[in-house]
Amino acid sequence: MDHPLPTRRRRLRSLTRLDVSAVSIARREVVWLWSLVSIAAVTLVAVGWPVTASGYGTHPAAAMAFTLVNCAAAILAMRWPWAGLSASIAGSAALTVVTAGAAPEWPWPWPVTVLLAHCLTVFVLALRHSWYWASSLWLAGAMLTVLAPAALSDGGHPAAFANGVVLVSLSGGFALFGVLVRLWSLSVLRMEQAERLSATETGRRRELEERNRIARELHDVVAHSMSVITVQASTARYRQPGLDEAVQREFEEIAASSRRALGEMRGLLGILRGHDTAPTAPLPTLSDVTGLIESTRASGVAITYREAHPGDAAGDVGDGAGTESADEGDAVPEVVGLTAFRVVQEALSNALRHAPGSAITVTVTDDGHVLRVAVSNTPPDRDDEPTPGARLGLAGIRERVTALGGTVSAGPTLDGGFQLTAILPVEDPDPIPA
Repeated sequence: MDHPLPTRRRRLRSLTRLDVSAVSIARREVVWLWSLVSIAAVTLVAVGWPVTASGYGTHPAAAMAFTLVNCAAAILAMRWPWAGLSASIAGSAALTVVTAGAAPEWPWPWPVTVLLAHCLTVFVLALRHSWYWASSLWLAGAMLTVLAPAALSDGGHPAAFANGVVLVSLSGGFALFGVLVRLWSLSVLRMEQAERLSATETGRRRELEERNRIARELHDVVAHSMSVITVQASTARYRQPGLDEAVQREFEEIAASSRRALGEMRGLLGILRGHDTAPTAPLPTLSDVTGLIESTRASGVAITYREAHPGDAAGDVGDGAGTESADEGDAVPEVVGLTAFRVVQEALSNALRHAPGSAITVTVTDDGHVLRVAVSNTPPDRDDEPTPGARLGLAGIRERVTALGGTVSAGPTLDGGFQLTAILPVEDPDPIPA
């Protein structure tokens, strides 16, 4: 169980330690500034109150109240510049009035503690806010320096002019110093942000380099084996004379399937490497489902293919038969046809891996509004151990179909088989209203 007190202590240590990577530089500066300004304000109150009350002959209650307002201005200026400016002007003016009757040897119209509190507030405004806040308070102090002796002293304080010059020059120096520190802090903050952005870009570059490395390794591992399979299947009739026609066709189908898989793998490697150029090979469509089924039949599995389009009756394509459906396949959008092809491809692969020897039925129905693709298989007639897979095929199919606004259902059938059904909208969705 986490305790709140140790947690706060850890946060405080993280804010005050000199570990740049742990906490933002700007955030640590704010914490330190709050601490220093608060300590300085409390110190000025502790010193200014008794000095104002005893040295200038001011009532203790009035001295305490006006000193608190004048010193609290710096703390208020940390968060609210208008509040700090107002409190500083009000406190300084009030203390100037109540200390007007002091002896000539005491500084006036700016007692030392009041002068220091005024300079502290000017510095905080210049450091934390725009330059015009500090300029406004500096100008207000200069005006108070000129107006107070004329209105209150009648020449009774010969050192008032010198005291005013000290106030104007010292507060101006604090204002300039605060502006310079603010500019330096902003430059450091921008440099820190640039370093973090550079670190992010470096991480992305390393990720791309890692992807390229994986792509190269994948190409080295898979492409060579696929190329060997293609060459062996294509040259089998020449290396093994006397093969009958059925065996030769089997090798031709293996060669065609391996070439197709090799082409698709090259396209995926291009995406993995982040190439800007798109693959030039045409993508499969709904009309290519027939060729996919025919190539799968060559492996010896029994596949029944039925398709129906608007205005046509459902047709049954038996073993070894083809179908002329290019026109119907081209009637659906290309992205829908590609998704339907991938659904059939994944369903056939799953049936071959997990239900060896089963009979497969593929049904494609297009009613003009939705395209329904259903692939079902009977229970396997052999107890062979299923071929392991990545278990990502159905998830990928769901992502493809859902992206088009369709639905996917997959599950066992009553006879112990399995069925995958995907429903894809054929018509374009309604445009988004403005």
